Parts: sequence; C-alpha cells; structure tokens
Amino acid sequence: MRKAVQLCAVLGALAFLPARAAEAATHSGGGWTVLTGETVGANVTAVHAQAGWPGISATLLYGYTPTVDLGGIFTFNYGYEGDVNIVHPGLKLQGYGKASLLANPKYNLGVWFAPGFLTFFLGGVVGTQWGVTFATGLVFGLPVASNVNVAFNFDVPMFVTFGDFGQFTVPILFGGGVEYFLEKNMALTFNFRAGPMIFAKSSVTDFAMQAQIGFAFKL
Repeated sequence: MRKAVQLCAVLGALAFLPARAAEAATHSGGGWTVLTGETVGANVTAVHAQAGWPGISATLLYGYTPTVDLGGIFTFNYGYEGDVNIVHPGLKLQGYGKASLLANPKYNLGVWFAPGFLTFFLGGVVGTQWGVTFATGLVFGLPVASNVNVAFNFDVPMFVTFGDFGQFTVPILFGGGVEYFLEKNMALTFNFRAGPMIFAKSSVTDFAMQAQIGFAFKL
C-alpha cells in the first residue's frame, strides 16, 4: 500500500495501472532507459514512440557500447517545432546519439545530439521550406523508485531553413520527464519542455512548447 501511495504521488493517474507494474525490476541504476542520462545498454535495441504537441515521433535506439546509444528519429509535426503561434505540418528525419557522462545508482548525466533534415509545408507565399537541424541537449536523471525514473532536461533543438524566407532558429527549452516501467521491457513516458524560440534573421522571439506521452519497449 505504501508503494502504491508513492507511485500515485509521482504519476497520478498511472497509479491505477495493474499492480504488477509496481514489481518491474528495472530502473536507471541498473536496467535500460530512454529518458535519462543513461543508455539502453550494450547490444540492446529499443523503440520509443511519442505523441502530443507538436506531433508524433518514433525513435529507434541501439546500445553501441555500455555508455553510447546510436539510432534514428522520424517525426511528423503539425506545429512548427513547438511554436505555439505557428501551426503547419512538417517532417523530420534525424540521426541520434546519446552518451552517458556520469552514472551511479543515485543519479546520472548524459548528452545527446540529433542532426538531420526537416521540411515544413507552410503554404501561401512561403510554400515548402527545407532545412537542417542540429538538435542537442543535456539530461539529468534520477531513479526515484525501482520502476520510476525522473529526468530534467536542457534542450537546444536549433535548425536552419533555406530560401528567401529561411533563417537560423534557436529554441531554448527547459523541462523534464517521467519514465514508468510496466514490465522489465516496457515503459510509459511523459515529456514536457518549454522556452523561447529565437528567430535570428527576423529578430522575433516566440514561445515554444513540447508535451508528449510515449511508450517504449526493449526488443
């Protein structure tokens, strides 16, 4: 009962999931993770699907070494990289790499980098806009229970678009996430980020936000 109360405080509605989820043995200190500063583990493959604002995405991760993950991300966005004032569809195809810089049973720290290509279907005078992204960030993770990880994030998913209306754009996002293991090989996730989006050429700053619920599983 005490564990159920703790999980309710951390995840709210997730506490109503089957009681066997509370018995999941994996956590950031010794298992696999898709949200914290640690990796999925050497020779381990995992998939992480997310949906919410500004779109939906699927990430494939492979543990290249015990401290390095490599993979790729495919994203369909209906918001302009999270800008709450610009609602236009777009696609992204990115590589992905994460390195664990510090890991122990109490906390961990990692850095990630996701270069790739993107396109926005803006319509009107602008039309289709192409660009490249140099997204990067830091993540600090805490295993708060045997089956719950919490992450704190600093993300800079900057990108450059080309053409007459192209420019260098720098979102600076702060936030966090929760990773709740249903089983040893399955987890629910929630991510939230928010912060300014700076359009360098036009000297405009908008508000950007990302809020997504996800499901991750280890193959």
